[in-house]
Amino acid sequence: NLSLSNSFFDNQKFNNCFFESLVLDQNKISNALELSNSKLNVIEIKGNVVDYEIYITKDSIVGDTYIENNEVSDGEIVISKFYSNGSVTLGNNQVSGILIEDSDFNIPEYGEFNNYKLAENSSSDLYLTGNSFRGDSTSKVYFSKGNYLNLDLRDNQFEVNVFFVENKIEERFFLVNNSFLGHVSFEKFLFSETWNELYWKQLSGYKLRFADYAGETKEELSDEIGFSNLINIYKGLHTIFLSRGDLESANACYSEMKQVQGRRLKYLFKEDSTFGNFLRWQLNVLLKIYTNHGTDPGLAVVMSFFVILLFAMLYLFFPSEWDRDSVTRLLISYEQFLQRKKKANVAPLLVVFGSVTLTLINAVTLSINSFVTLGFGSIPTKGFARYLCIIEGFIGWFLLSIFTVALINQVLA
Repeated sequence: NLSLSNSFFDNQKFNNCFFESLVLDQNKISNALELSNSKLNVIEIKGNVVDYEIYITKDSIVGDTYIENNEVSDGEIVISKFYSNGSVTLGNNQVSGILIEDSDFNIPEYGEFNNYKLAENSSSDLYLTGNSFRGDSTSKVYFSKGNYLNLDLRDNQFEVNVFFVENKIEERFFLVNNSFLGHVSFEKFLFSETWNELYWKQLSGYKLRFADYAGETKEELSDEIGFSNLINIYKGLHTIFLSRGDLESANACYSEMKQVQGRRLKYLFKEDSTFGNFLRWQLNVLLKIYTNHGTDPGLAVVMSFFVILLFAMLYLFFPSEWDRDSVTRLLISYEQFLQRKKKANVAPLLVVFGSVTLTLINAVTLSINSFVTLGFGSIPTKGFARYLCIIEGFIGWFLLSIFTVALINQVLA
C-alpha cells in the first residue's frame, strides 16, 4: 500500500509498479501525474492540484478506481489503453477535458462507471473513443449532473445500461458509431443548441428510457407522467434529426415512437373498452401497416396494389356488364370465323383464352375504378358485386387520403 497526501512534487510518475492500493490525496504537482504499465487493486486520486495533466495508460486495476475533485490547471485527464475490473468514478474534476480511449471496463455486479460534475464547477469536455463497457444487467454507466462544453462518444461498445442524467451540452454533442446492447436513458438531458450529431441506428430497437421507465409493462403504461417523459425524449430526438436533414433517422425514430404510443392505446382500450379507444388503437395499427406511420408512402402504394388485386379476385366470381359485352363480341367474331369455313382446331382455344383474359382485365379494371373513385356514377355490375364496389370505393378513399398526407409529409420534411 502507498498513500501520499499533502505533499509537493515536481513530477509524479509511477511506471511498472504493483500496488495493493495507491492513494494520492491533496497533493500539489507542478508538472504531470503519470501512471503507466502498473497493476493495482485500488487507486484513489483525490483533491490534487496538477499543473499539467493526469495521464493513466496501460494500467490494470483489479478493484475500484476513484479520480475525484482534482484540479488540472493546464491540460487534461487522459486515460488510454486502461483495464478495470471494478467500479470507476470520475467526479467533479476541474479540468478542461477528459479523454478516455481504447480502454476496457469490466464493471462488476451492481457496479458502475460514473462521470459527474457539480453544478458550481465550470463546464468541460468529455471524449470517449473506442472503449468497451462490459457487465451484467445490474451494471451501469452514468453521465450524471454534468455540464459539458463538448460531449463526444464515438466507436464505443456498451454492453450495460447507459444513463444520461441532468446533463447540459453547451456547444457540441456527438453520439457516433456506438453499439448499445442495453438501454439508453435520457433524464433531464438538455441537447446542444449549436450542434448535435447522432444517428438513430445506435438507439433503435426500443432502447430509449426515461430513467428506468420503458413503457412496456401494464404498471408502466398506467403511469401517464412517465409515459409523457419517454415520448418527449423520442420527440426531442426526432426534432434533432429533422433539423440535421437526416430523414432516415427521423422517420425511424418517429415510427418507433408511434409504436410505443400504440402500446398505451392498446392498454387504454383494455382498461376502458369504448368504441373511441378501440378506434384510436386500430388506427395506430392501420397506419403502421399501410404507411409505417406516415414515413413510407411507397409502402402505401404496395399495400394499395394488394387491395386492388384482392377485390379483383372477388370480382371474378361476379361477372359485370363489361364481361358480358366482351364475351358477346368474342363469340360473334368466332361465328364469323367459322362461316368463312377455315380450320377451327385452334379457334376454340383462342375463344377460351380470350374470354379468360378479358374477364381478368375487366376484373382488375373494375377494381381500380372502384378503388380510386368514390361515387363514380353507374356501377357496371349487379347484386353482391355492387356492394363490393361500394366497400372498395370507401376503402380506397380512406387509404388514398392517408397516402396523400404521408406523401406531403415526406416532401415537406
